[in-house]
Amino acid sequence: MTPETKLMEQVAPYQPWLIIAGVFVLFILLRMTRKALRRRVDEFGYRTMREKGLLIWFWLNAPGVIVHELSHALVVLLFAPFGFRITSVTLFRIRPMGQRVGNGRVVRRNGPQSLQLGEVQYVRPQGRFMSYVGDGFSGVAPLFGGTAAFMFLYWVATGYTIWDIPFDVAHQQWQIIRAGWPLWTLIFAPYLILSVTSELWPSHQDWHGARWFVLTLAALATLFVIVVWYTQRFDDLLAVATFISSRIDFALSVLLVLDLVFLIIAEGLVRMVRY
Repeated sequence: MTPETKLMEQVAPYQPWLIIAGVFVLFILLRMTRKALRRRVDEFGYRTMREKGLLIWFWLNAPGVIVHELSHALVVLLFAPFGFRITSVTLFRIRPMGQRVGNGRVVRRNGPQSLQLGEVQYVRPQGRFMSYVGDGFSGVAPLFGGTAAFMFLYWVATGYTIWDIPFDVAHQQWQIIRAGWPLWTLIFAPYLILSVTSELWPSHQDWHGARWFVLTLAALATLFVIVVWYTQRFDDLLAVATFISSRIDFALSVLLVLDLVFLIIAEGLVRMVRY
């Protein structure tokens, strides 16, 4: 038995948990690389255009802002039968962060400069159960809208779905792009993926509006896990969680590689303007 085989046998019992833990590790790394990229874009902008250059990051993420805000708006429209009504949708307007309205929720795009890039305002009945459900779905809507946009753009760029693991077993190599897939999609798809995923995460205001909805879902999920454990079906649940986590790991790895490529480019531009 080779040392590699022995090591694999030792790791095998913990492999599902390592795959699940990989989701959190990769997510943290992705947040770090995205913040590092933001700092370099801001530095490049400031050194070339001073204060106005600090807005470059916001305008680069304009496609992501569209997806983010339209995700909010779509959910509000879906809850129209329960009294939800959009009062305004604004895109591409950079201004100091505004105040929350009293009879609705303002969806803000907040950044280090406390600026707002786009907003969705809506009103809905007070005190109703479906009002809280609608607030919750609207708050987390960018997470689902951005994920759907990322999956679509990944297919546009590579010809693969995010659920595919493009590894050629016969030749023992990765196939980044499906055979015969047009290469011109790589001209714009990586940038759009970067923009969409930069605006995918709900803002602090979004989480605040969805807090009761998210806490309720977390409690139900915990109860579900307890029931599964009690009925001795935890192994089945772990297998499903491992499968889903492995695909999320792959998606986050793709984003991490993309971040590193853009980070290298941004670092080169910053070094150019420093000297």
